[in-house]
Amino acid sequence: MSPFKSKFFFWVLTLLWFSILPKSAFADEKLRQILERSDENASFTIGDQAIFNISLLRSFYQNSQFRFLWHTKQGRPNAMALELVDTIASIDDEGLLPNDYHYKLLQELDTLSEIDRELVLSDAFLTLVSHLKAGKTDAQQIKSEWKSIPKARDPSPQLIQLVNTQSLSKVLADVRPADARYAVMKQALISLRKLTKVEWLPLTLSPVIKTIGASDPRIVDIATRLKLLNELPPEWNNTVYDEELFAAVKQFQQRHGLKEDGVLGKESLKALNITPTDRERALTVNLERFRWLDEKLGNKYVLVNIAGFYLRVIENNELMLEMPVIVGREFRKTPVFSDKIRYLVMNPQWVVPTTLAVEDKLPAIKADPNYLKHFGFSVYEGSSRTATDPNDIDWNRVTKRNFNFRLVQDAGPLNALGQIKFMFPNEFDVYLHDTPARELFAQAQRDFSSGCIRVSAPLLLAENLLAGTEWNVDRIKLQLSSSETKTVHLKQVVPVHIEYWTAFADINGVMNFRADIYKRDAVLYAAMQQPLF
Repeated sequence: MSPFKSKFFFWVLTLLWFSILPKSAFADEKLRQILERSDENASFTIGDQAIFNISLLRSFYQNSQFRFLWHTKQGRPNAMALELVDTIASIDDEGLLPNDYHYKLLQELDTLSEIDRELVLSDAFLTLVSHLKAGKTDAQQIKSEWKSIPKARDPSPQLIQLVNTQSLSKVLADVRPADARYAVMKQALISLRKLTKVEWLPLTLSPVIKTIGASDPRIVDIATRLKLLNELPPEWNNTVYDEELFAAVKQFQQRHGLKEDGVLGKESLKALNITPTDRERALTVNLERFRWLDEKLGNKYVLVNIAGFYLRVIENNELMLEMPVIVGREFRKTPVFSDKIRYLVMNPQWVVPTTLAVEDKLPAIKADPNYLKHFGFSVYEGSSRTATDPNDIDWNRVTKRNFNFRLVQDAGPLNALGQIKFMFPNEFDVYLHDTPARELFAQAQRDFSSGCIRVSAPLLLAENLLAGTEWNVDRIKLQLSSSETKTVHLKQVVPVHIEYWTAFADINGVMNFRADIYKRDAVLYAAMQQPLF
């Protein structure tokens, strides 16, 4: 349904609903005069605060015959009005700013005229609904961070829902993200706020604490932090690195994407130094990302968390497969977007993108005359389909500016794409693929690629995506062993969602934190802290 038809349908419903209501004391002639006198193109203020949704409010109250929504017959704020004030007072529990929803005025309801109260409450409701539906910020404008179809943020339908149900809690519950992880993250934010007043002085990063039974003057402070973060029982009382503290450290490492070895080295101590205030900010921006997220992910889908370095296959809300991945380096970031996996290529060739060819391969070719032969590259000049002998090219005279070659790597054990690539054609030329550099998966932080996503278990992923077809695991293995390039289309396309989460609840409802490898959190947090007034 088009936006025009949708709004038309909404206002028809509004008119029909209000036409059956008896005239009552809720109707107000002064409200009509104020709204009809207000200039369509001019700002409308109450006190020192702008009313953002004046056009929507004008249409709504005209169609409702200027009946009040937030007042009793006696002209006092009704139960819904008081509930809205309470909701806005605690909306920072979801990382939003109460003052964006007229909280300053709502704290002084008794000093406002009846009409001003009505308009302030309605405007606060509409803005709050818009932010809960699709986020306060525009994902497309935050450094192009989240490339997706913008969610509908029009709050108009929720007005008629509120009139029909007379239940503010139901209306707001319907527009909040329904995923249980959102509620877990909200509760984590509430809990972290209680720790922001706790002194959190930096722990020194050396020496390493690695053996059970070790003594160290930092043990007491480390244990105190793990208790506050619910990793260690509050009754723990020791001065040495005992088995219980060792287990708590391993759990902390797991939740932070660190090597789970129980060794308190530089990276683990740096993670323990992250203050509750910094974690609060991480949760604030990731709750906003959740509000950006399209909740229709698909019955079966592939999810990649760039900052978490993992891939998951989810089917009917159950985790079917999980594996480590390698993502783009900071200067060649993996983009955030959604698409659909349509086909697989087994034993693929690799056509090197021009940027990589001139920035990475050209210097390697100049440094080693045998580079192309050793790694199985063919060279094509311009649009020619006939390979050129690389020995006939004076590579020392080739520059970024005059580079006019295509580099194609043959299928084989040295191919950069490994044995399988998973294709979802997109504007970024990004896809999932195998890799011959298996040793990199042993690293905790795996941002080594040029933008594409390298998967650690390509055979398992292929088997999962081709389940129910003639391509069972034995046939896949046979094809891979043949060295023949083969394209296999999926029987049914599978959505793939490439996302960026630095704080998230896992499938067991346990909060996890990851390093902000692309330095995106600070930019988004600053945008969220910008007041509307």
